[in-house]
Amino acid sequence: MVDLPNNGLLPASFRGVPFVVTNDEIGVGRRQAVHQYPGRDEPWAEDMGREARRFRFRGFIADGSIRFSGGPIQLQRVLLLAALEKKGPGLLTHPTLGLLNVSVARASVGQDLGAGRMSSVDVEFVESGKRSFPSLLSSGSGILSAATLCKVALAVDLVRVVGAVIGAGGSSGDLKTTAAAWASQVTALGHDATALTKLAVQLPGNFGRYADGGNQGFSGTTASPYSGDTTIADLVAAASQQRVVIAAASAALPAVIDELGATTDENDLANAAIAILAALLGSCADPADAMRLLLSLISFSVNLGAGGALAAAMNYAFRRAVAAALATASGQYQPSSYDDAAAIMAAVSGAIDAVAVESADAGDDASYEALTAMRVQVVTDLRARGALLARVRTITFGDNLPALMLAQRLYQDPTRADQLVNQAAPRHPLFMPTTFQALAA
Repeated sequence: MVDLPNNGLLPASFRGVPFVVTNDEIGVGRRQAVHQYPGRDEPWAEDMGREARRFRFRGFIADGSIRFSGGPIQLQRVLLLAALEKKGPGLLTHPTLGLLNVSVARASVGQDLGAGRMSSVDVEFVESGKRSFPSLLSSGSGILSAATLCKVALAVDLVRVVGAVIGAGGSSGDLKTTAAAWASQVTALGHDATALTKLAVQLPGNFGRYADGGNQGFSGTTASPYSGDTTIADLVAAASQQRVVIAAASAALPAVIDELGATTDENDLANAAIAILAALLGSCADPADAMRLLLSLISFSVNLGAGGALAAAMNYAFRRAVAAALATASGQYQPSSYDDAAAIMAAVSGAIDAVAVESADAGDDASYEALTAMRVQVVTDLRARGALLARVRTITFGDNLPALMLAQRLYQDPTRADQLVNQAAPRHPLFMPTTFQALAA
């Protein structure tokens, strides 16, 4: 497969360095933990999630080729080697899949008797996602498991309710109308989440108090999900890719409804609804931003008036999917204080509790039990992390002092001056308010 300009394929490149592709392979699969038990012949393969995709390319670079946009072969080799050896993930232009964020697994640039004219390229990339924020999720807090069980319960209840309503003569048009409204709402929030101002504040470094992000934790320094060499250009490409993912998930939902009863069932419908929310959550660089969007979305509803039983079922399903995504985002969020953890706990647990009560009123026992268990895990997680953080208290001084001086007097640590500025929001860091809220320690 040579990526010629006229065959509909994109010119392959990595970190902007082009190369010609003669053949490519994509390695896919599932991660399986195989359990073998004494006295039992059949093993049990436990699905642990999707395997990381690997992209292997075989191709070449040629000297001075106008057709393949190549310059001198010596320069091409140097640029390609530098791109392949650079630390961290980079942007790959795949001939058929488009822009991908990948890391180099292995690579070789070969030379033979025709080294002055051509060099072979053999490289393998592995997909590279966003770095996860540190939280108790990594030590088994149970939020991820509870959120997964909530999604399973959602599918079980939706199969029962939708099947019963359609069997009684309900129209699938109500499903399509409701699903389209939810998909449109999620797409709009996806544009909000992938706005450059929302993504850029999570770049490594300090961008000042007006662009400090919302996931700073106790340290007052933004915990960035990006590698150290990420640029604004990388974020533009990432934002475009995330919007494509959300659009694809939104487009898949009506397709499932159209084939309902033929090639798809209610379980596929539940999975399509969950996939849209997963795409929205994945597009948020900042967990605080994710919670803001999800808390606004969980109150959304489509009212089709009397007789809209299918619309009501779809509303319930989406709100339960939002609750599961909200719980996941809360586990990734880094509270800045005990009070912040308590406020987040109240907001998230209150939203989940409201959906649980709604499920109980509708007679959906599986969803009610799963949502209640998930709420317990969220509260336990945020209480445990909040207990380790300082409380916020009122600080009072007799004069407008510089933030640097106050940081030294309060914490014996002048590096925390920026933290005080973020909390007090003064007109100028040299003139802090005489009374403001700050961490006690």
